[in-house]
Amino acid sequence: MEHRLQVEAHSLSDKKTSKPNAQIPFDAENLLAEIKGEATPPGHRSGFVAIVGRPNAGKSTLLNRILKQKLAIITHKPGTTRRRLLGVYTRPKGQIVFLDTPGLERPESKLGRFLLEEAKASVAGVDLILFMTDGFNEGADLQAVELLESAGIPFFFVLNKVDLLKDKRKLLPMFERYSKLGQFEEFFPISALKGQNVDNLLKHLFERLPEGPRYYPPGSVTDVSEESLVAEFVREQVYHQLHREVPYAVAVQVLEMARDEKTGFMHIEADIYVERKSQRGIVIGKGGDRLKKIGQAAREEIQNRLGEKVFLGLHVRIKPNWRQRDSALHDLGFKLE
Repeated sequence: MEHRLQVEAHSLSDKKTSKPNAQIPFDAENLLAEIKGEATPPGHRSGFVAIVGRPNAGKSTLLNRILKQKLAIITHKPGTTRRRLLGVYTRPKGQIVFLDTPGLERPESKLGRFLLEEAKASVAGVDLILFMTDGFNEGADLQAVELLESAGIPFFFVLNKVDLLKDKRKLLPMFERYSKLGQFEEFFPISALKGQNVDNLLKHLFERLPEGPRYYPPGSVTDVSEESLVAEFVREQVYHQLHREVPYAVAVQVLEMARDEKTGFMHIEADIYVERKSQRGIVIGKGGDRLKKIGQAAREEIQNRLGEKVFLGLHVRIKPNWRQRDSALHDLGFKLE
C-alpha cells in the first residue's frame, strides 16, 4: 500500500541553467573562459581537498559557500550528509576539487558503518584535509581524527561558527590546545554561514596545493547526477519538517526523471522510504498535509536547481529496518564492501 502526492509547478522564470538529466551542472563564469579558449596558465595549482569533521560542523555549508550555489543539503540536524559529495572550484590560478563527507562518529548501525567508510574512503589519496569543528567538544574531535587513519596527509584546522563566539580571546588558547595533537599545519577561524575568512582559507589552500592540471573542465561543478541531487532535496525537506527519529529513518530514491512532451515539465517520480508504519503516517500527515508541504518545498528547490518547471510525484513506502539490513542498504544505493 502506498500514499502518493503530486506537486506541479505554478510559476518559474523561463531561464534554464542546465540540461535535463545532465551529469555535470555548469558554472557560467568558468564555462565562458573555456569558450574563449583560455589555456591552463603556467604555475596553475590544483588538488583534491577533503572536508571532514564530526556531524553538524558546517562542512556542507562551507562547500556551498565556496561554490556560491546550493549543492549540498543543509539542516540543523546532525548526520544529514550520507554520501561523498564532490564540488569543483575553478579559478584562473588553479582548481580545487572539494569532497564533502559524512560526519565522523562511531557507527551504531550498518548505515552508520557505511557513512564512516564513505568518509574514510574520501580522504584516501587527497592532497589535503580540512578538519572542521565548532570547538564545542575537543575530546570528540580527537576521536574523530583518530577514525580517519590518514597518516601522511597534511591537515588544516578550521574552526567554524566563530560568529557565535562572543569572546574572541578564547580562540588562541583553543588553537594552542588543538596544536598539541601535532596533526595540523595551519589554523583558520571562519564562519561558513556568513563567509568570514573563507577567502583567506581559499588563498592558503591554493598556496599549499602543488602545481598541476585541471582535473575537470572549466565550468564543471560536480560529478553527481541530477537524480541524486533531486533525491537529496526531497530528503532535506523531510529533515526540515519532521523531528526526533523519523528523519534518520528516511531514504529517498528517484524512480523516473524525464520531460513530459505534452506539458514541457520535467516529470519526476520518487519514493520516500521509512522503516515502520507509524513513521509512514507521520510523513504523510493528516489528510496528506505533511507530505504535501514536503513536496511543495522540495519542488521549489528542484526547480531552482534545474531552472525549469517540475512535476513531482512522491510515494511513501515501508522498508522495514532498512538501516540494519545489507540487502535493503544495497537496494537504496548504500553499497557496503
